[in-house]
Amino acid sequence: MENLAENAENHETFLARLRPLLAPSDLIRIEFAYTLAKYYHRHQKRKDNDEAGVPIRYFEHPRETALILIDEVKCACPDKIIAALLHDCLEDTDLSLPMIEFIFGSKVARIVALISKVPKEGYVDRLLAYGDWEALLVKACDHLHNLRSLENSPPEFQCKQIKESEEKYQLLFDKFVTCCPDNERGIARALCKEIMAARSVIKAGIST
Repeated sequence: MENLAENAENHETFLARLRPLLAPSDLIRIEFAYTLAKYYHRHQKRKDNDEAGVPIRYFEHPRETALILIDEVKCACPDKIIAALLHDCLEDTDLSLPMIEFIFGSKVARIVALISKVPKEGYVDRLLAYGDWEALLVKACDHLHNLRSLENSPPEFQCKQIKESEEKYQLLFDKFVTCCPDNERGIARALCKEIMAARSVIKAGIST
C-alpha cells in the first residue's frame, strides 16, 4: 500500500481514475457525492496543519478516505466510494440521513449511519454489534487517513488519538478481518497492517 500525497488531487484527477472502471451513471453519482461533500464541508478546517502551518480544509479528509479505498484497497464499488466521501456529513454538516438515502439509496445511507458518531455515546459498541464488513472497510480507510494526518498535530492530540486507536478502534478492525468475505480478507489484513504502521510512526515521533 502506498501513502497518497496530500493536496495532489482535484475534481478531475479524482474522477479520471474511475472512468475506465465504471458506468457513466455510477460516475455521475460519485461526482455528485464529491460535490456535496465539498460544499457541505466548505467552511470547515481540520485540526492538523499543512507543512506551512496552515490549517487544512476539511474536505481533504473525506476525499483522501475515498482515495485510500480506491487506490490502495482497489475498491471500485460506487456505494462504498460515495459513503467514504459523505462519511462525516451527519456529524459535521446539515446534510441529513434522509437526504442521503433519497439521493444515493439505502445501502449508502446505512454505511454512513453506522460509521457516524450520531449519537457519540456507544459508538464503538454499536459498530461492534451491527457493523458489517462494508461499513468497517470504510471506517478503516477513514481511520487510516486520520492516523496519517497526525504528524503535524500537537503532541497531546497525537497521544489522545493513538490511545483511542489502540484501546477502542482496534476492536473494530479485528472484527473487520474476521467478518469480511474470504476473498476480501487479504486486503483487510493489509489495511489493518497499514493502520498499525501509521500508529508506530506517530508513536516514534512522540518518543523522540
